[in-house]
Parts: sequence; structure tokens; C-alpha cells
Amino acid sequence: MKKDNEPKQKDKKKLIGLITLICGVLVCIAGLIFLLINLFTGPGLRDAEYLVEIGEWVREDEPSVIWQFTEIGKGTLTTNSHTNDYDFIWAISDDVLQVETSWLYTLNDSFEYVLDQSANTLILTSGDKTITFLANVQTP
Repeated sequence: MKKDNEPKQKDKKKLIGLITLICGVLVCIAGLIFLLINLFTGPGLRDAEYLVEIGEWVREDEPSVIWQFTEIGKGTLTTNSHTNDYDFIWAISDDVLQVETSWLYTLNDSFEYVLDQSANTLILTSGDKTITFLANVQTP
């Protein structure tokens, strides 16, 4: 009687082994696909680089307010559509954008920021005030 059960157990073990092998191969293929996707997708721009690449950011609720990030750490801003431009220096540390503006006197502002590169928005928060800037993307 033992001999009748042995072929069934061997078939069962072979089936479990085959299923395990197939699952392992599928997981390896999926891992290889993700590896290739990560290798061929270039890294996204860092926030500072993206701000400079776009250059001009227009305030959503006041289009005459424009911040222009000219290079890493430097820029100009206007509150009246470039009638008067003011220089500013800026830095990003963690999720904080620090801006020092040369106006009639020096202004030092710190904003928590969220930069959404896919939506081309820059959202600044200081206390309970939130300001949204939209990228002024120039199409050739």
C-alpha cells in the first residue's frame, strides 16, 4: 500500500517545485524590468536647478508679481510687471526656501515650499499665508 501513495507524493512535490520555479523566474523578470527602467530613466532635476531652468515664476493671484531665478542663489523680483526689479539671493535647505531681497531695506523671508515639477507650481507657505507661483514656460 505504501507504494501507491509514493507516486502521488512525488508528483505533488514535482508540481510544487515547478510552481516555485515559475514564480521565481517571474519575480526575476519583474526585477530586471524595474532595473532597466531605473537605469534608462534619467534622474529628475533638483529643486534649485528646476527653479533656474524655468526661470520666471508668476504669482497665481497677482500676475504682476514675478520672481525670476536667474542662477543658483540669485534672482530678481518685481511686483509691478518689471517696472521696478529688485535683486534677491536665495537658498534651499531641507524644505525651506530662504530669500533675502534688496528693497528699500533688506528683507529676509523664509518659506516652506512645495515644488511640483509635473504641474509647474511652486507653493510657498509662511505661517498661515500660502502663495502659489506658476511657471512661466515659454514655448518656442
